[in-house]
Amino acid sequence: MDELAKQVAQVALRLAALPADGLRSDLQALDAIEQLAKRILTEVTAIRMSRALGETRGAWRVMQPPRQ
Repeated sequence: MDELAKQVAQVALRLAALPADGLRSDLQALDAIEQLAKRILTEVTAIRMSRALGETRGAWRVMQPPRQ
């Protein structure tokens, strides 16, 4: 979670540093913000899915076959 918090803070700083017309004039800065946002969303999705499925990252829950 520390890395995720750092990425969110970095996006906030980059957005705050943009001039008022920054979304139109600085496409390189906008691209960097977009890439950070994608990484953040990917990480959040992975965390939510692992919690929803009761898994830890990188591990699969082992299911026992039904008894017959």
